[in-house]
Amino acid sequence: MKKKLIFILSSNYSGSHFFSLLLGSHSRGEHLGELKNIYKSFDAVSCYICEDLGDCRLYHNIKECPKPDLYKELFSRVDDKVEFLVDISKKSEWFENFIPSSEYDIRLIHLVRDPRALARRWLMRFDEKQIGLRERIKQIRKNPLKIGKLLFGDLLTVCIYKWISQNRKMAAFVKSSGLPARMVTYKELALRPDETLADICKWIDVDYEPGQKGYWNFEHHGTQKKEYEWVREKGGAQFFDQRWREFLTETQIERIEKNRDLQALLKQFSLRFSSEGLDHAG
Repeated sequence: MKKKLIFILSSNYSGSHFFSLLLGSHSRGEHLGELKNIYKSFDAVSCYICEDLGDCRLYHNIKECPKPDLYKELFSRVDDKVEFLVDISKKSEWFENFIPSSEYDIRLIHLVRDPRALARRWLMRFDEKQIGLRERIKQIRKNPLKIGKLLFGDLLTVCIYKWISQNRKMAAFVKSSGLPARMVTYKELALRPDETLADICKWIDVDYEPGQKGYWNFEHHGTQKKEYEWVREKGGAQFFDQRWREFLTETQIERIEKNRDLQALLKQFSLRFSSEGLDHAG
């Protein structure tokens, strides 16, 4: 059987590292982290375990590897029993470099985070980095038919259309690829980890191992978000991040939930808002 590549597409702050660590804790899997960032910014990125990528058993000298041979090289550096690698480079532009490939069985996972939760994180980042104007211009270019709303609206409007444009692009890429694909929400991953991981593992053709939920018990090289340590501190994968509830006003929440363009895309995805996050409809 062919070795498998699991490509996770998502917006930033959607839980892709969390998801990959859970999958990569399987005895037949390996978490890679954001391979795109490691390969393109080798000297500026660190390994969670080794710190210096030059000393990493998985990534040492990886910059010298031709891009088409990356996964072949990485498979040669992991245990022989590893059947799948999980790459959370997120962006379709990166994954396009490796599709189509007859050498591997490639599976795509579109990870979707509640736009209310991402609005909180993006608004914080716009303020911290002073990049609100830059994001406004970016979204005007991506959503030219919404120039009026994006030019004169507030930054919450920018967040809404950022969510729409990113997820619409990911969905289009998944569809055009013709590859096996799944859509997973952050809510089901956080609240129903056993059921969700078991389903994904079955789809990957491996048996679910409940120990995967304790990803901190395994050694994972590559990138990892240090802030995910709160998952461990809160008791494991079942902790569900709902900080948007206190951050956003009732008016802001209502504007997100009632935006017609966002509602239309959720309908296309067969998703709907619930009080906690996004649910599969029907």
